[in-house]
Parts: sequence; C-alpha cells; structure tokens
Amino acid sequence: MANKWAGAAPGGVLDARPFTQEAFAAFGDVVAPGDQSRRVNDGRALRYDGVARLEHDACAADPVLALYAVSASPKPFAIDLLERHPLASQTFVPIRLAEPYLVVVAPSGADGEPSVDRAEAFAAPPDVGVHYAPGVWHMPMAAFGADALFAMWMWEAGDGRDTEERRLPVALRVRGW
Repeated sequence: MANKWAGAAPGGVLDARPFTQEAFAAFGDVVAPGDQSRRVNDGRALRYDGVARLEHDACAADPVLALYAVSASPKPFAIDLLERHPLASQTFVPIRLAEPYLVVVAPSGADGEPSVDRAEAFAAPPDVGVHYAPGVWHMPMAAFGADALFAMWMWEAGDGRDTEERRLPVALRVRGW
C-alpha cells in the first residue's frame, strides 16, 4: 500500500504563520479579546463574549474543564502524532506560558484521516488561546522554553469516541517560529 502521506509538505517541513483569526478560521478560533465588549463587575472589567464557537454532539453531554501541565520540549520539535475530537470542539487557554506555542492543524481527507499535505502551522502568542472545531486534526499541546500550564475546555461522552489519535509515518517539522 502506498504511503498516503508521501506528498506531505516538502520534506515534511511547514512554515509557521502568524496566528490570526482570518488565517485560522477553517480550523476554529483564536481566543482573544474582540471588538465587542461590555462593562461588568461594577465597571472594573470588560467582558468579551463569543470569542469561540463552542460546539458538541448531543452524546458528548459532560462539560469538562481540565488543567494541562505541559513539560517543555526542545526545538526543533518533530510532530509525529495528530489527534482530533469528533464529538466536540476543544479550547486551550494559556495560564502560565513563557514563549509562543505551536499550533499545527490538518483537515480530514475524504477517508477521514489527517490530510497532512494540507497541514498548516501557526505561532500562537502566549496571551491568546486556541479553539479547535470538532473533528480538526491537531498536534497535542507542547511548550517551549519552560513548562507551561493551560486550561482546557470541551464536552465529552466519557468513552473512546472523545479522542482519536494517528501516528504519522513521517514526522513534520516547523520552521520560522
């Protein structure tokens, strides 16, 4: 059987792009303050609503808020695993983060597997979060420079349908970040 990822990014290398809502829209949302806000907390705070489109299948009925303590990884970083959550969107918001973090995503191919030849990489600033739409293949969270802490929010069914993982036969590398 031919390697379906043989045509991946040239040499398995992706160029990191700026993490903007426009560039990332096909995969989810950039979680950051927007244009619309309202004063709350006796006028001491601005509340920004609608920073992500939280979505879930009815069978993913349990809301989950978790903390991810991520050990620092060295650069360059080889990406050999992608995962997705077919039943719900997933949001990560940095709580403690020393450097920008890496967001690598890939759409699904016609067979439902990651379309690595259409993978994209983004350098996310440490003061914004990432919201993955349901079913978007993405690399697991990684931290660089120092250990990090992220808050994670998603809906779960509590069984094997919540997360799917795929090992890549050829690791991806990201340059320019």
